[in-house]
Amino acid sequence: MITVFGATGTIGAPLLDALRAKGANLRAVTRDPGKCAELKARGYEAVLADFDDPDALQRACEKADKVFLVTPAHADMRQWKANVIAAAQGAGVGHMVMSTGLGASPKARLTFGIWHSESQELLKQSGMDWTLIQPTYFMQNILWQADTIASGKVYLDDLGGAVSWVDARDIAEITAEALTGEGHAGKAYGLTGAEALDGEQIAALLGKVTGHNIAVQAVSAEQSRAAMEASGMDGSVAAAMVELAALAPKGYLGGIEPTIENVLAHPARRFADFLQENEAAFKG
Repeated sequence: MITVFGATGTIGAPLLDALRAKGANLRAVTRDPGKCAELKARGYEAVLADFDDPDALQRACEKADKVFLVTPAHADMRQWKANVIAAAQGAGVGHMVMSTGLGASPKARLTFGIWHSESQELLKQSGMDWTLIQPTYFMQNILWQADTIASGKVYLDDLGGAVSWVDARDIAEITAEALTGEGHAGKAYGLTGAEALDGEQIAALLGKVTGHNIAVQAVSAEQSRAAMEASGMDGSVAAAMVELAALAPKGYLGGIEPTIENVLAHPARRFADFLQENEAAFKG
């Protein structure tokens, strides 16, 4: 039995598909009652569990051999991960695959790197086998501004530098392999795409997909943080997001990791193909 936390999220949703294709026995966990019903309708064993409810987390882990853990970016994410790790330990889970972030380590200086590192070290000390999934920015994030691109013919660039964007489906496939294959325990997999693109390059790709000239509008750190807080994000998390984005102009988010091709034996998905697949969203 494999228990998947965050089963309806950006990684979790394609992970369920990837694991089902491998014939895995699955339990999908969500905090949303409506999404729980949807998962059951799709034929999954679905469990409702909040990250702050130890009893529910324990039930979600019962009789599971392996667990995948991902949480939203949140001020409580370290405690949430600690709660799930404790529940998995108590249930006798043998192997946990956990999603953190690229560059997370005890030497990290950024807020997210420090937060993720604390969770990673806690997992390593748990006695369970572990695998770390450490992705960079998701290609899927651009869908958040699809309406702006379609209506205003503008791409909002809050990074200001090249980023090696990764498709969440590649993350899911790596995760599925780590949960079902051999030789992945004790590994930390840094995940990026095969190319680094800046705002101008992304706008040019969007222009090819939409048939329109897509302008690039720079978004300052102050504007970005204000927008995130206005959407309900905790101030500490918004500050951490801005801190991370500030690495892009310095060239620190454009590194390429060969993990996807090495582990899956196929190239990482390309941003141009992702945009083409989602053409309708960007045309409105």
